[in-house]
Amino acid sequence: MSASPIYVYEYLLRSGVALNAASHRRIFPGALIRVGAGYGCIHPWTEFGDAPIEEQLRRLAEGITTPVTEMALRCAEIDGAAREAGISLFADLEIPRSHYSWSFAQPTGPQIERIVSEGWPALKAKGFANYGETRGFLEQCAKVGEAIGLKLRVDFNGCLDARGFSQFIEFMPLRTYQHLDLIEDPFPYHSELWQQAQQRWKVRLALDKGWRDGEAGFSAVVVKPARRDWRAVAARHPEKPLVLTSAMDHGLGQMFAAYEAAVAKSEIGDRVDLCGLSTQHLFEPDGFFERISAKGGWLSHDTNGGGLGFGDVLEKLPWRKLSSL
Repeated sequence: MSASPIYVYEYLLRSGVALNAASHRRIFPGALIRVGAGYGCIHPWTEFGDAPIEEQLRRLAEGITTPVTEMALRCAEIDGAAREAGISLFADLEIPRSHYSWSFAQPTGPQIERIVSEGWPALKAKGFANYGETRGFLEQCAKVGEAIGLKLRVDFNGCLDARGFSQFIEFMPLRTYQHLDLIEDPFPYHSELWQQAQQRWKVRLALDKGWRDGEAGFSAVVVKPARRDWRAVAARHPEKPLVLTSAMDHGLGQMFAAYEAAVAKSEIGDRVDLCGLSTQHLFEPDGFFERISAKGGWLSHDTNGGGLGFGDVLEKLPWRKLSSL
């Protein structure tokens, strides 16, 4: 842990609808930290076992780190070194291409029009326990996206069981099935059941929850750099492609994920699968999200102040020194 004092700015992100099957929230608290010249993002998801932001900050003030705060401190260290050197972290790096993260809070028509006109390679939607609703949505997407060969991805966050997943696939129209690219965490990981599902339905399953214990039955591993080091995941699953995604967090955290994905691409090449880094449009705009855009799956980045960017916005925030009670 850094000997430098830590400064904190707490924030709230707002979305129009719930962002995944495991959560019903539309307001998401988190905090930015400043350590020396660098910045990081702490964005816990209590639905997935993280302590709430108040506890994250209390522990950090006491010198105790969690996986989330540990990565935020790492981000601040990397970001600060680049800012002090006066360079962007994205210099000489290319951010890998991303799928389009579907927003159920926004009208369908304009999103489809954008996906088709910009030539996005894939669309990813959250899956519901009511898998018939999810299947119907994918049918619409497959129909309109056929002209550009749009791939379809779904993240169920483990909300189905093995039988429900089989029924989800079994009654799917052939056109929709042929556009399926990746299904993330269809039901809680079980090696034998996942192997059976892949073999029976010939679909690619992606493992996020339970990646440490996963042995077989999946074709890719999802990594959120704000939550864990992609290198550890790559070493644990040396034969599997990695799908690096944002943690659906603050714009600064989103760009840290983009940076780590760019580094991964430069180091392990084609093992980096189509990513999920473009999530800024899922939230109400703010001074950070407004500077992030993506066209056809290629994410932009801000350069102000070097590092991860946003220097002028970050400097104006009302920071407070983190201290234990």
